[in-house]
Amino acid sequence: MNIDNAIRLFSDFLTASWENVIPLLLDRPYTTNESSINDWLQVNWEFLVERKVLPINKYLEIYGEGADFYGESSRITDIHSLPNYSIKVVLCYNNQTDVLNNINVYSNNFIFEKLVGFENGFYIDNPPFNHVLVHDINIDIDRVFSIDKVKFELQLLPMQ
Repeated sequence: MNIDNAIRLFSDFLTASWENVIPLLLDRPYTTNESSINDWLQVNWEFLVERKVLPINKYLEIYGEGADFYGESSRITDIHSLPNYSIKVVLCYNNQTDVLNNINVYSNNFIFEKLVGFENGFYIDNPPFNHVLVHDINIDIDRVFSIDKVKFELQLLPMQ
């Protein structure tokens, strides 16, 4: 399976499971709600996406904020491992609307952050997860695009 298909399936998984999982995570003692949610997102990212598209001992950058489960690592599995790959987000057409900043964008230099919902001009961590939050490395800002308007590609990170 390629990364584009895996992320689209992950979007469907988050949308389908969110309403059932979040109540379980909000009631956990001794953790903050956001921390528990980020841990759950990260572990599922590692198991469902990373393991599906990469060979053993190869790793993606963290999903969103990453996990806080171990403190020193943002990963849940293989906590001492460093990422080998990032995910580049490529616009399907040269002129797409960044719905967060409400402008047309022509560049393709975006790094994947996470999947989000979008409502009333803001991205939200609620379903449906049909938008993608990216970082525009050209001008160091966040942008949001409809998942239907982008493609996802693996990008090898420089040697650390």
